[in-house]
Amino acid sequence: MSGITGFIDHNHKINEIDLAQSSATLLHRGGNGNGLIFDQKDHYTLGIAHQRLATVDLSKKASQPFTSNCGKYSITLDGTIFNYLELREALIKYGVIFSTLSDTEVILEGYKKWGYSCFEMLDGSFAFAIIDRKLNQLLIAKDEIGGKPIYYYKEKGFYAFASEIRALISYPSIKKEINKNAIPTFFRYGYFIGEETIYNNIYKLKKGTLTTIDIHSGNGYDTPLTRKQLIPSISESNHTEEQILDHVEDLLTESILKRNVADVSIGVLLSGGFDSAIVAAILQKNQTKRIKTYTVSYKNEKLDEALQARKVAEHLKTNHKEFYLDKVDAINMANNLPEVFDEPIGDSSAILLLFIANKVKDEVKVLLGSEGGDELFGGYRTYAKAIKINSLLSGNLPKLLKDALIKFLMKTQPKLKEVLEGEGLLNKYLAINACYSLNQIGKLLNVDADIPNKAKGNAQNIKDLLIHDLHNYLPNNIFLKNDKCFSHYGVDNRDALLKNELIVYLASLDSKWFIKEGEQKYLLKKITAKYIPSSFIANPKKGFVIPLAKWLKTILKPLVEEYLSEEKLKQHQLFNVKEALKIKSSFYANCTNYNAQRVWLLLQFQMWYYKWMV
Repeated sequence: MSGITGFIDHNHKINEIDLAQSSATLLHRGGNGNGLIFDQKDHYTLGIAHQRLATVDLSKKASQPFTSNCGKYSITLDGTIFNYLELREALIKYGVIFSTLSDTEVILEGYKKWGYSCFEMLDGSFAFAIIDRKLNQLLIAKDEIGGKPIYYYKEKGFYAFASEIRALISYPSIKKEINKNAIPTFFRYGYFIGEETIYNNIYKLKKGTLTTIDIHSGNGYDTPLTRKQLIPSISESNHTEEQILDHVEDLLTESILKRNVADVSIGVLLSGGFDSAIVAAILQKNQTKRIKTYTVSYKNEKLDEALQARKVAEHLKTNHKEFYLDKVDAINMANNLPEVFDEPIGDSSAILLLFIANKVKDEVKVLLGSEGGDELFGGYRTYAKAIKINSLLSGNLPKLLKDALIKFLMKTQPKLKEVLEGEGLLNKYLAINACYSLNQIGKLLNVDADIPNKAKGNAQNIKDLLIHDLHNYLPNNIFLKNDKCFSHYGVDNRDALLKNELIVYLASLDSKWFIKEGEQKYLLKKITAKYIPSSFIANPKKGFVIPLAKWLKTILKPLVEEYLSEEKLKQHQLFNVKEALKIKSSFYANCTNYNAQRVWLLLQFQMWYYKWMV
């Protein structure tokens, strides 16, 4: 993990000092040196910069921006290439002589040898920019899973990119303006979809995208950047359950071990679930020394998973530490959220991630996580709920009975109205997970809440829901949240389960393998049971969450009262103030998790606004 930024300017508005200042806003992502390349010509100005967090080849020779020995190619890279040793070996056989042991140089030499085909060979989590002086091109790329963020801004004669929005808005020619069209989406889902951000004219680069810009003209185009899709080596229709389990376990093992590459200390974030347990188990099995595992504990019996994590760690004999999150820490982390997030964040688990990142930063520089396990294997409870509701409504129940049931549910659970009226399985699933209903958004914002990404796909089963989350929820919420929390404290967070071949193989399986005999995550649970007694992690899934409702009415109530005051709600004139105050009052009267989530989104929007827009 590092911080990258750069630009190509045909208007000559940006100078070297501007580039250095933009890069300086990303200092928290590095800490092991920085550098820049600034090239001013008659017709354009070009620059790239880097804040380095060294995890592979710690020598100064591997500092970035890195320029090839021939001088024709330069790169600034955020992320890690997990198969760089194999690619390096292949290039050496072609006669390539390397000057470092870094994965960065492997990308450049691979590009020199194979061109764009090199990018299809990369197994990694990355975002990078390459200056190709031979073809007079600037290339900006993001891996197909979307693990590393990269944003861009473009107007006539000017294009800029950066790991974080804060680096873009530091350029003097980029104005901060709120993208009002994105606000309904934020209150619907708690994050921003597709390429949109909270800022006008600032966009997220789509995952799996390569942008090529002609340096002389400034013209550019996008092409897909995807790893070569491998045909699954076995077909589940011709093999037994045991053979499928063995193959998934092999792919899991390869994924986890590949992401354990670094020249610095590595740890594992251990919760109480199957995802993190299998990461720790496979890693420990394949190492002689005790791995480092970490978890968060706090005094809330319903949500605290520290006991389960401790049992797993003791069974695996890891070097385990628990960090207790007390009220003071929780308040400090909540107050720090606007500094960490340069656009609003709707996921309150960011408090936990910030806390653990701060605690481990002096012990490890790489932390292996298990994000993606739910999206790969079918873990979210809302998958099963959406399928049951969709099945009920499309089943053979007598019409009178079905109408009576719908009427009852709508009266007793108002949020279910949108769920029941949702067109198809996917829209029902999205409505279940929505933070605000479309009607509530309309009242809050005084607009017709026509969410632009209202799903039109014809989802049939759980696999379609998994694919949707892999392309939407995972990159747009989970990855961004994790990246910003861990990078704030200079820790490289890697998602150990997300190997391309594993994703491709699981996509080839029948939907029955994701919920079998009423058991979600069937395959992963069966594999994990080979390493860890099921009783250790058999409790109902809690998730990596905080007691949000309890904290909003106690330790975080001063923030609610400050930022959701009538005076502060009025300033930007984006909300119907009476409706916003009503949402706050409804929460105090009925402190449900649903009402708490609605207040949290309002609070985070307000805290972001007063940090970044005032």
